[in-house]
Amino acid sequence: MDKKTQSALEYLLTYSWAFIIIVIVGAALFALGVFNPAGSTAIQVRGLSNFHIDDAKIISNGDLTLVLGVRTGKTTNVTDIDYSVQGLTCENTADDTDVIITPSRTKEINLTPDSGCALTNGDTVIMDVNIIYKVGRSNLVHTDTGSVTLLVQS
Repeated sequence: MDKKTQSALEYLLTYSWAFIIIVIVGAALFALGVFNPAGSTAIQVRGLSNFHIDDAKIISNGDLTLVLGVRTGKTTNVTDIDYSVQGLTCENTADDTDVIITPSRTKEINLTPDSGCALTNGDTVIMDVNIIYKVGRSNLVHTDTGSVTLLVQS
C-alpha cells in the first residue's frame, strides 16, 4: 500500500510542476502580445502607468493626435507631452500642451513636430513619449514615460 501511495504522490507532484510551468509560459507569451491577432497594425502602448491612450494617429509630416485619459483618479493637468520617433529625427520637445483631464474623461491632443518629418505612409513607428503633469491642486511636477507603436497614416 505504501508503494502505491508514494507512486500516486510522485505522479501528482510531477504533473503539478509541469502544469505550473505551462501556465507561467502561457502568461509570459500573452503579456508579450504573441496571441494578439491584430499584429503590428494596432496601437500598442507600453510603460505609461498614470495615463491611457485610447486612440492615436500620426501622419507622414509627424503631426500626432492622441486621445488621452488619466488613471490617477484625480483631475490632472498635462503641462507638456514630448515625443520622438525611434531611429528618426522626428520629435516634439516644445512646451505646447496645457490640458486638464478629469477622471473617466479623455481629451484629444494635437502635437506638431519641431521640424518636418519624412515618415512613409503604411510604416509602423515606435515613439518614445514623456507626459509631464500635475495631479489635482498640487504644484509637484511628475513625468510618465512610455512608448507608443502605431501605423503612419495619411
